[in-house]
Amino acid sequence: MSPELERLLEALYEKLTCPPEEKSHRVATFERLLQDALARQPGTSRDELLNALQDRYRDFLRARRKPPTMPPQV
Repeated sequence: MSPELERLLEALYEKLTCPPEEKSHRVATFERLLQDALARQPGTSRDELLNALQDRYRDFLRARRKPPTMPPQV
C-alpha cells in the first residue's frame, strides 16, 4: 500500500472515530488529503475515488484489528 493511500485511509478512520471536539480538524485533514489525491488522478471524480476507497478501507480496518489471543493450553 502506498504511503499516500495509507495516510488517506488513516485520515478517514480518524474522521469517523474522533471525539466531537476534534471533528472539524479531522474532516479538514481528510478533505485536504482527498483533494491532493484527486489532483494526482486527473479525470477521476470525487465519487469514483470515494467508491474505490471503500474496499481498501475495509481491508485497512481488518488489518488494524488485533489478532485474537490464543487460550492457554491445558
